Amino acid sequence: MGSPCDTLSVGVDDNVPEQEVFFQAWYNSEWNMIHVNASKLKGNKATLRLVDVEGRLVYEKETGVIAGGYVTSEINMQGIAKGMYIVNLLTEKEYLSGKVMK
Repeated sequence: MGSPCDTLSVGVDDNVPEQEVFFQAWYNSEWNMIHVNASKLKGNKATLRLVDVEGRLVYEKETGVIAGGYVTSEINMQGIAKGMYIVNLLTEKEYLSGKVMK
């Protein structure tokens, strides 16, 4: 009792931080599309939304989350005016958002 060995512990750290979600959305002018990639998502279904700066819904699509938490999708911008847009990706547990300029 009272020896330095009394304070040693061996085991797995229960406080290992979870990996952060990756989300990226960008406009490709050559293809006139917004590309969306996400990984490390939690959930089985996702909704992809495009909203203009005045809050109007421009585009919405339901998609599945691939094993490992991946979503890859594209939004065709044909017929959609130039300007700033908000890309939202929602799962049962997450809400991700990014800005894109066309």
